[in-house]
Amino acid sequence: MPTFKRLKRSDLDTLTRAELQDRIEAENAYWDRKCRRGLNEADAAAHQEFSVILHAAIDPGASLAHAQHYLETGVDNGYWEQKPGAERSGL
Repeated sequence: MPTFKRLKRSDLDTLTRAELQDRIEAENAYWDRKCRRGLNEADAAAHQEFSVILHAAIDPGASLAHAQHYLETGVDNGYWEQKPGAERSGL
């Protein structure tokens, strides 16, 4: 039984990236352990759902753009305080 609360797509609309970070790390550690033992069909579907949420929350392109902007200007554009669900209406 997981010792964390599984992420849901609705969390992308209510939590900022900074708030999601610890939960993502906890669930990712769970899936790392679970995948070593093998996944049944239900686990594989839940892991895929986590993968979709993970990539929406930590958008690689937006993360790189944030880092580049910060390096060039020294100004934080608020990437970590944004709610990723607002950017991803197609999820």
